[in-house]
Amino acid sequence: MFKFINEGFHYLLFGVAGFVFFIYTAQTKEKVTSVRDLVEVEGNYVGHSFKYNKEFKNFTHQYYIWTGNYKNAFQVKADYRGIFNKKEFALKVNHGTRVKFTIPNRLVGSLNSEKNIVVTSIVAEGNTYLDINEVLEIEKRNASSKSEYILSAVILVAGLFGFFREKLK
Repeated sequence: MFKFINEGFHYLLFGVAGFVFFIYTAQTKEKVTSVRDLVEVEGNYVGHSFKYNKEFKNFTHQYYIWTGNYKNAFQVKADYRGIFNKKEFALKVNHGTRVKFTIPNRLVGSLNSEKNIVVTSIVAEGNTYLDINEVLEIEKRNASSKSEYILSAVILVAGLFGFFREKLK
């Protein structure tokens, strides 16, 4: 058994597993490309947390908004940070303000759970803080991306390369 592992089969196993994983994620990821893929929810604003972490190993942007109507935190994806008007949101939206979000259809069942809900638009008192049209453009670009397929092929080739390199030793 250990002879096979020493002969590069672990590279081959890694390559095939990575290939299958990334092909599966590319095929099954949700593609939000139109307004029909979204549903609108409303809530009374309670608070927010806009964190910008610049540490070397943990470089993140975390934007969460809470409402009194739902237990969930509504999350603005890091992909949208360039189009999310967080400064104006923090200045103009006060406790109790009615906030409208659009969320993907598949997340409706997760409302009032502990799961974060990703938002695709934010509107409060007629002001748009995250524009649905700009978000849909980003999502259309992401949906048409072939990066998962390319990555899966690269991982498979790397696994095959490692396998044959060990076999030729």
